[in-house]
Amino acid sequence: MNDSLLGFPHNILQTMDIFINGQATQMPDNSTVPDVLQHLGQTQKGGIAVAVNDVVVPKSQWSKAHITDGDKVLIIQASQGG
Repeated sequence: MNDSLLGFPHNILQTMDIFINGQATQMPDNSTVPDVLQHLGQTQKGGIAVAVNDVVVPKSQWSKAHITDGDKVLIIQASQGG
């Protein structure tokens, strides 16, 4: 059934295809780095580095870094070991 017949625009939620650590994933358009981390269930922000298309995004710029269709997002989390 056409959603616009129900009073909802048919394009209310557009998605895009991105790659997170090599895994194809769909995200809503206009997603930012924090949106991607939230999608992954990553609530802890310490010890994480993020690169988009092989460019490191400084943590201070995460909320301004919009992800676009086809982007490759690399998330690296530091771990302690011994």
